[in-house]
Amino acid sequence: MDQTYVGVAGFVIFIGLMLVRVPVAFAMAFVGTAGLTYVYGFGTVVKFIPLEIYTHTSTFTLSALPLFLLMGYLAFYADLSKDSFDAARAWFGKVPGGLAIATVYACAVFGACSGSSLAECAVFSKIAVPEMTSRGYNKRLALGVVASAGGLDVLIPPSIGLVIYGVLTETSIGSLLIAGILPGIVYAIIFAVAIGLFCWLKPSYAPKAADIDTSWRARLNAVRKMWAVSLLFSLVLGSIYFGWATPDEAAGVGVVGSFLLVVIRGKFRWKELMTATLEAAKASAVIFLILGTASVFTKFIMVTGAVSALTGWIMNLQLPFWGIIVSLCILWFILGCFIDAMSMMILTLPLAVPLVQAHQVDMVWFGIVMTMTMVIGTVSPPFGLNCFVMKAALGDRVDLQDIFIGSIPFVLLMFLIVAILIIFPQISLYLPNLMAANR
Repeated sequence: MDQTYVGVAGFVIFIGLMLVRVPVAFAMAFVGTAGLTYVYGFGTVVKFIPLEIYTHTSTFTLSALPLFLLMGYLAFYADLSKDSFDAARAWFGKVPGGLAIATVYACAVFGACSGSSLAECAVFSKIAVPEMTSRGYNKRLALGVVASAGGLDVLIPPSIGLVIYGVLTETSIGSLLIAGILPGIVYAIIFAVAIGLFCWLKPSYAPKAADIDTSWRARLNAVRKMWAVSLLFSLVLGSIYFGWATPDEAAGVGVVGSFLLVVIRGKFRWKELMTATLEAAKASAVIFLILGTASVFTKFIMVTGAVSALTGWIMNLQLPFWGIIVSLCILWFILGCFIDAMSMMILTLPLAVPLVQAHQVDMVWFGIVMTMTMVIGTVSPPFGLNCFVMKAALGDRVDLQDIFIGSIPFVLLMFLIVAILIIFPQISLYLPNLMAANR
């Protein structure tokens, strides 16, 4: 059998395994190992696979992943998520849809201290959803806001997705992290404006909260409580922006800073410290397992020539540059309905990178567009990891169907944001270019 057909068959088998709910890491490991055995033989593969996995998971750059995750968990125990929500509520509590808008901005602020959208969704499911529903907010609106605003963590640094993209494409991780700031702000503003307009037109969905203190004294007190978030954000991103530290070193600084905040605020408990460390370790293990098995699967797909054949076929179509970008966005959205963002990135980058590099595309901008498009998959059925995390956090109090339905309007807004980032690339590139000019 022609090796190209072997690669296509392997990919089809992989999709089939995913559809029957085989964990993505195991599906990639099985197909990749079986495929490479067919191509090279058992003896060669036994020697090759351990070396391949070690090579792709032992790079020093990946050390930032567990550190950013640990920083996020420690920031949660330091009550930075609660501070973010309280400050946003004091400023926006009485405008139409004020608590929903406050949730969006709180997610944006806490996103600067956390690297995982799943962790953010779990946190704000317990903080914001009960607050909104207890004040008469429509349940689906409350659930949809948290599920979709949790995606801000994927863009606003420190972002695990951007770190992985940088490793896979050999793009500057520091530039990628800085590039996510302005798109994240645009994301939050569009969501806030849309929520405000909708709740102004449909006030029954978000009754005004008369008992929330939005006086200037309350607002200033809330801002003063944000000193911890501001300090941690400045330590991590400031050190990267000014070239004082690499992303790996900045992640270490972030862990130390968040730990000191836990101690200074009197929140230190051995049990919580162990829990934060264990959760960060578990999440890191899952990420490294997927990265390792994906390297085997990707190697199989590449050696069969399937990726090269598909790339050549698309290039022969002679699509304009924007046609290629739109086609890739559609592909990512469809895949996002079935597999998680990291696996999608690993599977599609071997195809996408040659296509966009042929047009001399800035890989930092492309990374932001790709990451933003993949955010949509985190709230889209049937996979929608953010929605499943919310269901787990809230238990029997909510139905999964309500979370998905509540997220639909925000999915449409996310498509609008992707379009804006494609049309105006300077939104993503302004800060990285400025950073490069200052060095």
